[in-house]
Amino acid sequence: MTGALGAVAAAADIAAGAAIGAAMLAGARVPAQLRCTDPANFGLVPFDFNPSTIQMSRQGQYGNRSTPTSSNGSSNAMVTQNVRNSKIVINKVKFEGVTTKMRCDTLLGWMAPGSALNLVGMVAALAGANLTTEPPVLTFQWGPPMIGFMYSVRMTGCDITYERFSHAGIPIRAVLNLTLQEVPSLLGSLPMNPTSGGQPGRRTHTVGEGENLQSIATANYGTPALWRRIAEVNGIDDPTRVRPGTTVYLPNADELTSGSPR
Repeated sequence: MTGALGAVAAAADIAAGAAIGAAMLAGARVPAQLRCTDPANFGLVPFDFNPSTIQMSRQGQYGNRSTPTSSNGSSNAMVTQNVRNSKIVINKVKFEGVTTKMRCDTLLGWMAPGSALNLVGMVAALAGANLTTEPPVLTFQWGPPMIGFMYSVRMTGCDITYERFSHAGIPIRAVLNLTLQEVPSLLGSLPMNPTSGGQPGRRTHTVGEGENLQSIATANYGTPALWRRIAEVNGIDDPTRVRPGTTVYLPNADELTSGSPR
């Protein structure tokens, strides 16, 4: 059931992204936003002012491989060993109005779902549910997919400075600095790997009930030993807490085993 809900949420997010892109191309003003379609962490946080700068970075590891040549017999060629998902930094995001703190609390709640900072979390906590889990996958979108920004991300940093308050003590202005880590997804505006120009075998997989990284590695690559590489490629710090409905990126077998012991 959870896997089915995750698939429905992903489909809804894709549809929402396409609709937003079509509206913007038609001239409508749709603000930059972060949203979550995960039923347990559902929410939408629009920006009052679009970002003035967006910083993106990616770190890679490369090694040398000997290749034959006609002149001296061999040469060293640089090969890709590992490329981490993109980091997205958005500074000086401004919220204004009486919903300022509500939106800030939603962002903080997405970083720690078990803290019950969002309405769904509070209701579930009162019912005795254990919400301790990995941070939910969010969608950052500004503009149409592909030609604008549309990434599946997890929030890894959220710094908030409240700057203005009403006479009743309600925050009505805040400035935020956000750090996001890209999650492998078909939504991404950029390929997940610099060599991803249509190489065969690359795909995504939605984790189902009873599945874990070992069983996924066995089903897709014939050996459970590659579960660590799947975790590394997807930036998963705690493989034991990958829950049903999570989407993982599966490179082709050659990429996954390159530079890694089996």
